[in-house]
Amino acid sequence: MKISMRKGYTLYRTHGDYTYVCPHSGPAIELPISRDDNSETVASLCWMKTGGNFILSNISRKRAFGVDFNRKAPPFKEACSMWEPFIIDENQENTHEYRKKYAWVAKDYKDHERRRKIYHSFWNEVREGKFIALIHSAFSRLKIMPSVIDITTFEGKGINKKLLEDAVEQVNDKNKQFFSDIDKECKAYTLLEEERAINNIIRVYDTFGLHKVSCDFLDNIKKDLDVINNYAGKEVVSELKKDFTPKNFLKASKKALMKIEPPRITVEHFFKGMKSWGPRDNLFPLEGRTVMNLECTRFINFWYPHKAAEMITDILEQVKESRGLG
Repeated sequence: MKISMRKGYTLYRTHGDYTYVCPHSGPAIELPISRDDNSETVASLCWMKTGGNFILSNISRKRAFGVDFNRKAPPFKEACSMWEPFIIDENQENTHEYRKKYAWVAKDYKDHERRRKIYHSFWNEVREGKFIALIHSAFSRLKIMPSVIDITTFEGKGINKKLLEDAVEQVNDKNKQFFSDIDKECKAYTLLEEERAINNIIRVYDTFGLHKVSCDFLDNIKKDLDVINNYAGKEVVSELKKDFTPKNFLKASKKALMKIEPPRITVEHFFKGMKSWGPRDNLFPLEGRTVMNLECTRFINFWYPHKAAEMITDILEQVKESRGLG
């Protein structure tokens, strides 16, 4: 094994065909949720099973403190103009829109160039891979249920969607008993995550309501509400609309979870990879590569990392064999 410690990331090399990448695994500066919870654990276990390359970000994804490798390299003027707004952190709508697209902000030209070089060095290393699995972590919220791992294909450009769906279906079938066994604890964990999210909103805003919170919080609440509307039942939804309180929101979440099917691996169930500007800009056109994003929930990453790695590598091996490359 060869270990190369670079500015902003670490590269581990062994013999093998796969490249596992954790673009968001850097330190959790300021917020505990800044780190990509245990994505590096799952990715490292995958790498240990199959060999290949393992590329691990080791800087913060917060724009003022580091680089978000999953986003686009910003032009110099934009990066510098947004430095102060991110430091002051008052216009959250403005910074929210910037974070959707760009990878960093910069204090001056020297700072911008330093981050730009780290960003491109990272993606140059990733680009050498042929089977590239970008592994992330997703909050175990209602919005992504019943998925514990949601895989995106870059609109079928990174990997043939039907080919991937067939592999995922086989792995789901093989692990049906496992998914049944973890059903209750997965949903209990999801409900606890909803409660944590509510408490965090109250901590920040001293209140809880759709018209009183900023973009980040509001987007997540609305997506959770879509699931509640589909699963919780008319009476519960009606009660929540009349009295939108933390207690009623959690009650509605619990009702929805009772009716949602057991967890499983999905293909573009919730995530579409639309904000993955980094791989889009740096890995396409493919030139013989296979590329996919894997959004593994915090639940599966922390409690069942070995199982997550087993299922991911099973999918990769089936895809490889289906393409006649096994």
